[in-house]
Amino acid sequence: AFTKGKAKQISGIQVPDATTLVIKTTKPIFVLTSGRALGMPCTVPIPKDYAQKYDKGKTSTYGEHAVFTGPYMVQNDGKGNITGYEAGKTLTLVRNPNWDKSTDFRPAYFDRIEFKGGFDATVAARKTLTGPRMLSGDYAAPPVAVLKSGLSSRKSQYIGLNTRIKPLDNVNVRRALSAAIDRTSLRQTRGGPTIGTIATHFFPPGIGGFEEGGGVQGPGFDFASSPTANVPLAQQYMRKAGFASGKYAGPALLTFADDAPPAKETAEAFQSQVGKLGFKLKLREVPHATMLSKYCEVPKAAVAICPNFGWGADFFSPQSMIDPLFNGKNIVPTGNVNTAQVNDPKLNAQIEKAKTITDPAASAKAWAALDKVVTNQSYFLTWIWDNNVGLESKDMNGVPSKFNSGEWDLTFSSFKK
Repeated sequence: AFTKGKAKQISGIQVPDATTLVIKTTKPIFVLTSGRALGMPCTVPIPKDYAQKYDKGKTSTYGEHAVFTGPYMVQNDGKGNITGYEAGKTLTLVRNPNWDKSTDFRPAYFDRIEFKGGFDATVAARKTLTGPRMLSGDYAAPPVAVLKSGLSSRKSQYIGLNTRIKPLDNVNVRRALSAAIDRTSLRQTRGGPTIGTIATHFFPPGIGGFEEGGGVQGPGFDFASSPTANVPLAQQYMRKAGFASGKYAGPALLTFADDAPPAKETAEAFQSQVGKLGFKLKLREVPHATMLSKYCEVPKAAVAICPNFGWGADFFSPQSMIDPLFNGKNIVPTGNVNTAQVNDPKLNAQIEKAKTITDPAASAKAWAALDKVVTNQSYFLTWIWDNNVGLESKDMNGVPSKFNSGEWDLTFSSFKK
């Protein structure tokens, strides 16, 4: 009733007292019954009375006036207006005066945290290592000289293909592209082996269903099994798709990519690799945020290929790797992460059924089967399972996050004495 506009409240969500949340569903939902979708480190309660005035327009402005419950908050002007954020450049966190340390297990040693963006990866790594008081952020490969180890980030890097645009609507063309890419060379654009493992299917290590889906070896599809390009195999798939010469001879495909390294180099390497199959790309390089907000996540933009995509689990369930990206009901006009624009009724039904399986082992098998389906269909060209490589200056005690392996947990990290 609520989604149809016939009710003002969701009857299945109840708050009987100040510390209890009751969620009632009409069918089993594994990520709720198991609590896996309720334990996210970014879960934040939003006070309705305060937020509703910012939610009245077509686009909510609550993010510009957000309230915070943890030890830190984005710096504001004292009147509730966020001032400590400049997109792509800076984010400043300060202590939250309303935080009660006695009720929180996190020590939160820092008084102020500044995030600085817009740096070349090599420059950022060098700045971090020479310090003082610096930890690496969410940038790509640091210099090879400092790469020693990495932990799985439970994230996949992939090249997005729009199945609504010819010839990418043909599964054998997509398989041909999968066979034609040199995943090892693509990984080199990011820093080499330490930065990740060559992918053989979509699910990354650490996600339920990964081992059931074949583990590192994968499900065994020939077009996704080789770490290097297999052009003869790619040409076979092109012939199956109706291209007698084994090569594409149609118009150039509109492609949007990042304009900054290392993603820029990844896109250009991909362009060179698929050229061996006759594909010409109308490659446009723009800032990452623009790539997503105006082109790759906007179906009307009709972008054929987006080489700089990555996706990690939003919570500890394989559902968060499949449902947002491949369920047809999630295709939206903007902010669309189903970039392949997949809307297969059979696949949609499989996804909905998998959500209701509450036995952990059976659930993992069901999602692994879906991982196999999307890999076989080559909706994405998955080329690497990311590692996170954390760097710190000599005066820091960096503590890795349990949620995003290899990244720093700033509520536990501290300065060395």
